[in-house]
Amino acid sequence: MARHLTDNDINNIVEILDSWPTESKLSWDRLVDAVASEYRYSTTRQTLQKQVRIKKAFDEVKKLLSGNLSNKKKSVPPSLKIAADRLEKKEREIARLKSENQALLEQFQVWLYNANKHEITIEQLSEPISRS
Repeated sequence: MARHLTDNDINNIVEILDSWPTESKLSWDRLVDAVASEYRYSTTRQTLQKQVRIKKAFDEVKKLLSGNLSNKKKSVPPSLKIAADRLEKKEREIARLKSENQALLEQFQVWLYNANKHEITIEQLSEPISRS
């Protein structure tokens, strides 16, 4: 049975997608296998698809692999392949994080609008959470 994903699990799965090799095909089944291999827990395609961050990261990698994004194949000597792969992974991670950040900023604007509409002050919104 597939387990529920924690925030840490989601981060781990998104990292797998960030480092997905560009010469390898991507499918939900392959991602499920990669998660099982890398982190030793079983999950399902449906469980992964329900998570917005995972779905967006999957779609981004899928576009990259299908050539819909600018997939710059750099000709590098074999001695620099590892460095080039690491750089590509970081570039993909940065692009994903920028996209996630933009979505969070848009959500914040909606919340701010609704707070003003319902006359909730910034002070009320900024009150610390009581830990009782």
